[in-house]
Amino acid sequence: MKLYKPMVGMLIAILLSGCSGSPAKELKEPEKPKAEQTTQKEDKEQSPKQDSQTEEQSTKQETQTENQQEQNDYDEEMAYIKQKVNWKPGVKPRIQEFVRNHHKFYEDTLTYGRIKNVNWEQQKKHADALIKEAKAIIPEITEQIKTMEQNNLLDIVSIDDDPRDLKLDFEVLEVVLEIATSQKDTTGLVYAHRILHDLDVELNGTKTHKFGMSSYYHGGENRPELWKYIEKNGRERPLSWNEQKSKR
Repeated sequence: MKLYKPMVGMLIAILLSGCSGSPAKELKEPEKPKAEQTTQKEDKEQSPKQDSQTEEQSTKQETQTENQQEQNDYDEEMAYIKQKVNWKPGVKPRIQEFVRNHHKFYEDTLTYGRIKNVNWEQQKKHADALIKEAKAIIPEITEQIKTMEQNNLLDIVSIDDDPRDLKLDFEVLEVVLEIATSQKDTTGLVYAHRILHDLDVELNGTKTHKFGMSSYYHGGENRPELWKYIEKNGRERPLSWNEQKSKR
């Protein structure tokens, strides 16, 4: 029995040695395939970039939408401003002839120094005829305004061929000429000439500069001179259509 003890001990030691290594290997988490590990790493690295690209694309699309909306609004407004006015037959040609003829009269009697030797009798006679003719045309313009308003063709923005501005110019002409001829004031004659001059440019295509005195075709920068002149001479100036609405 003594002879077998060393061998038994050695056998037990070998068996114990094998058992101590086996549980450790079984408890250890199995390694993931290299391909799977690489994919997860790339996903983590690419995710922030993808989010950033998505945000940029969204912002770009929003900007494009806003720009398109602004362009649509602009196109719609310009179509309104430049709309072709359906004037009652004969009215527009009558207005154009009125402007052409009366502008020529003041060109012939006031320009090139002739204003220094005004024939007041001649001026009074012509002014009376102009005012009478203007009073006959204004109702036609007023009717045009009413028709367009009923059809929702006019809003708070002035159009190129706006009958409301044209009506104001005719009314101002009357007042200015009444002051000028009653007081024999050449300043009023000059203002009347300049209103007609500007209207001749816009209505008849006369190729020359403008004085900025008419209201028609978006007005002129020197109209305040007219308002001051009228009020200075104790008259109430005609109100623009915007001012008329604000007082209602």
